[in-house]
Amino acid sequence: MMRNRLSILMKIVTLAALLSIGCYAHAQQRTGPSRTIRMTQDLPYYTGPGSDPKAHLFDLYMPEGKANVPMLLFIHGGGWRGGDKVYEGLNQIVNICADMGMGVMSINYRLALKHPAHIQDVARAFAFLYNNAAQMGVDRTRIFVAGASAGGHLAALLGADPRYLGEQNLSPKLIKGVMSFSGVYDMANWYSLSGALGSVASKTAAEGNSSVGVTQDMLKIPFGTDYEELRSAGAATYIGKMGKETPPYLIAYTDDDFYGMAEQATSFYSLFVRNHLAAELVEQPGRVHATKTSGIGAKLNGADVVLGSAIERFMRSVLKGTFGDTEAAVWPADGTKDPAIRIIKDLRYDDSPGSDPKLNALDLYMPEGKENVPLVFYLHGGGWRAGDKENPATLVNTFGRLGVGVASVNYRISPQVKHPIHIQDVARAFAWVYKNAGQYKIDRNRIVLVGGSAGGHLASLLALDTEYLTKEGIPPDAIKGVASISGVYDLPAFSEPGKIPTRKEQAFGHDNEALRLASPVSYIASNAPPFLITFTDWDLFMIREQSLEMYNLMLHKGNAVELVMLPGRNHMGIADIGKNTNLVDDVLGPTLTRFVAERLNLSQAAGATAKARQ
Repeated sequence: MMRNRLSILMKIVTLAALLSIGCYAHAQQRTGPSRTIRMTQDLPYYTGPGSDPKAHLFDLYMPEGKANVPMLLFIHGGGWRGGDKVYEGLNQIVNICADMGMGVMSINYRLALKHPAHIQDVARAFAFLYNNAAQMGVDRTRIFVAGASAGGHLAALLGADPRYLGEQNLSPKLIKGVMSFSGVYDMANWYSLSGALGSVASKTAAEGNSSVGVTQDMLKIPFGTDYEELRSAGAATYIGKMGKETPPYLIAYTDDDFYGMAEQATSFYSLFVRNHLAAELVEQPGRVHATKTSGIGAKLNGADVVLGSAIERFMRSVLKGTFGDTEAAVWPADGTKDPAIRIIKDLRYDDSPGSDPKLNALDLYMPEGKENVPLVFYLHGGGWRAGDKENPATLVNTFGRLGVGVASVNYRISPQVKHPIHIQDVARAFAWVYKNAGQYKIDRNRIVLVGGSAGGHLASLLALDTEYLTKEGIPPDAIKGVASISGVYDLPAFSEPGKIPTRKEQAFGHDNEALRLASPVSYIASNAPPFLITFTDWDLFMIREQSLEMYNLMLHKGNAVELVMLPGRNHMGIADIGKNTNLVDDVLGPTLTRFVAERLNLSQAAGATAKARQ
C-alpha cells in the first residue's frame, strides 16, 4: 500500500513539473540578436526515496516556437563538492544551442557524497528527460550530454559505463554525443605534484595559474583511495567495451589546466583512437581551469571562441551523421591495402627563362580509375630555403582512401631567390593545375591548399593576396579552403633567436614594409576561403602566437576559420598523420581529413570509408 501511494505521489509531482514546463510557469525570457529563449527554473527530476528537494532539480532553456528539439543535458563542475546548475559559461552554451534550435537542461545533483551517488543522480536526470521528452517538446533520439570539470567526469562516465543508465532501464547508446570539458577520466592515475593518490594540484591566488600550487584531497572524499574503486569510477576503464554503441565524444581541456588534466584528456582520446571509436580532442589556448567554460567567446590571453566553435561543430556533425566519417582514412583497419595511386612525376609547370627543371615542377598522385578527382594542392616546408616535393606517402595514401588526389609542388628556394619568387612559383603551379585539370581528370572546382611551415605561409598568402592568382588569370575563389600547418603569418613579428642569418632574412630581406607585404595577415578580408590553422605544443618560437593572431583576425572579419593545437608534437612532427608520439595519438589526421572532406563535399566517399571501417 505504501509503495502504491508513493508511486501515485511521484506521478503527481512529475505531472506538475511537466505542466509547469508546458506553460513556462514563472519562466524568464532571454533574448539575443536572433534568438528567444524561455527559461524555467527549479523543476524536480527525481522525487523518489532519498530525494533531495534542493539537489534533484533542473533548469530548462528552450528555444521559442520550436517543437521536437534536440537537447543538451548539462552537468556542472565543482569538485563533486560544490557548484550549481547556474554554471559559469552556461549562458554561452545555451546561446550556442538556441542558435542551433536546441534546448538545454542544466541539472543539480547531490554533493559531497560517496561515489556512485553523483552519477546515479545524473542517470536519473537523463532518464527523466528521456522518458518525458514528448511532453517537454524534446526529440529523445537527439539528446547530448555535456559537463565541465567534475561534471565532465560524470558526463564521460555516463556515456561509457552502462551500469548507471542500466539502473534506469536505459543504455548509453541512447546518448547522441558526449562533451567533456576538463574532466577526469582515469581516476586511479590522476596524481598531484607530490604524487599522492587522491590529491591534485590546485591554483594559488599568488600564481593565478592552475597548473602549479598546493595539493587538495579532491578525490579522497567522494571516491576514496582504493585503487580498484578509483579505477571503477573512471570512464577510461570502459572505453572499448561497448564497441560501436559508444556515443561519439568531444574531449576538451585548456593549455593551462589543473596538473595532469592535459594527460588525462590526451590519453582518454587515445583510447578512442585505438578502439576505432569516434572522438575529437580540443585544447583551448589562453585558458585556465576556471575559465574553461566562462571563457567561451572571450579573448583571454589567447584565441577567441575555440571551445564554442568546437561545441557547435561537434553537435552539428553528429546530428548530420557525419562525425568521424573520415577517420578510417587516417587509421585504416589492419590488413587494409594502400589505395591504388597513379603517380606522374616531375611535371614542369613553368619553363620560362630563369626557371629550374627540378624546382619548377610538381608530382601528381591520382586515385586509379577515378574521374573528376578533387585535389589537395600540397606545399612542403623547409624555411623557404629547403624541403622537397618528394614522397609525401602518408598524405597521399590518407587522401587516396577518400578518393582525393594530391599535387605535391616544388618551388624555388632561398638564398638563391627572394620573395616574391616563392609565391609567384606557387601561383604558377596552381594555375597550371587549374588550366590542365581536364587532362589529368582533376575537378578544378574542388581544390584545397595544404601547407606546412613555410608551405603554410605560402598557402595562406596565395589564398589571401589575390594579386598572384589574378596575374595568372585564375579566379581567387578557385581555392575552396586552406589548411595551414604551423605556418608563419606576420613576418615583421616573427623572430628566430639564435639563427644567423635568419631564414626570414634570407627569404625576404630586412625591409619592414617588404616583410609586411609578404605577410598573410596584411590581406585578411571578409571574403577569405575557409581556413584550418594548426600548431603544436612544442612548436618553433612564435608559431603559437602567430597562429593565435591569424585565427583571431580571421574570426573578427567574419571568416570561417578553425584553430587546432596538436599535442605531443614538435615542429619536425607537424605532419605526422596517423602516428603516435609521446603517448598522444594523431590529432591532425582526422582534423585535416574532416576539413578537406567538408571543403570538397566528400560526404558520399567519406561515408563509404566509414562503413568499410566498421
